[in-house]
Amino acid sequence: MKLYDMNKYKIRQKLEHEIIRAADGELSATEIQELELKLEAYPELKQDYINITELPELSGIYSQYQFESSEVKSGVSQILNRIKILEQSRNGFADVSVHWFKRYALAASVLFLALTSGFYFSQSNSNDAEFTVEELLYPMDDSDGETYVLYLEQLFEE
Repeated sequence: MKLYDMNKYKIRQKLEHEIIRAADGELSATEIQELELKLEAYPELKQDYINITELPELSGIYSQYQFESSEVKSGVSQILNRIKILEQSRNGFADVSVHWFKRYALAASVLFLALTSGFYFSQSNSNDAEFTVEELLYPMDDSDGETYVLYLEQLFEE
């Protein structure tokens, strides 16, 4: 890009920024006049500036609607109160259900642990042999998987 084109591009960007500031109401009357004079050299930007300034004012649309009658005001307030009550009851139900779920889950896990421990000890007491913790964690009997792996190793060695 040539230096002349680069300067023209920078000037155009500055003018676009000034148009945005003018549309937002940030420029004074003299700055707006200067902007309009500068836009004479850029007819497409001037047309954009005109289109933007001719847009209707939308700030009044987004303000809260003013109710005229007291019946409408009371009806709206009743609806809003019902919505608040429904939202609070949903949160209350969620809190209560999570609370009870935690209690029942804890009770179920303790009961499961007690039953499995009781079953294990009742089975180990019926046998006269005592098991150590190491024998429970590392059984001495070969499992079916270990036997199969040994069989495959012997098969591939042949």
